[in-house]
Amino acid sequence: MKPHRLRGLASEYAFAKEWYEFIDDEKYQLISPTIDNGYDFKIDGNNKLIQVKRFTPSDKRYNPNTLDLRRKRNKGTGNYTGKEFDYLVVHNTTNDDLIVVSVDNLKNDDGTMPTSVSVCPTRKSKGLINEGLQALL
Repeated sequence: MKPHRLRGLASEYAFAKEWYEFIDDEKYQLISPTIDNGYDFKIDGNNKLIQVKRFTPSDKRYNPNTLDLRRKRNKGTGNYTGKEFDYLVVHNTTNDDLIVVSVDNLKNDDGTMPTSVSVCPTRKSKGLINEGLQALL
């Protein structure tokens, strides 16, 4: 397995750890898909679909605050349409925070999914507004 994929798995496990510490009811167990459907987990009790992305700011990029939302696995099967998952969970490796954002709050004004988003507030962007794990219940 490629190193970048292992880092992505580590972020998925970080989310799962926080989720299981957060929930009290077993009906909200996480289910992983057996094939790549565009999401990483489904919550059993309410069928919400979760996509986890790892964010590590890098001075090597033009904008170190940007998270790439394009699909990477399976040789890039196209951009997300906004129908593959209900919530994006961003694992910020700088401070180990999890940022939970509804897909509806990610979409552009015309209803399309962006290919990148600013994670933290900047002069030009408000950044991602964390809705918290409770949004997934």
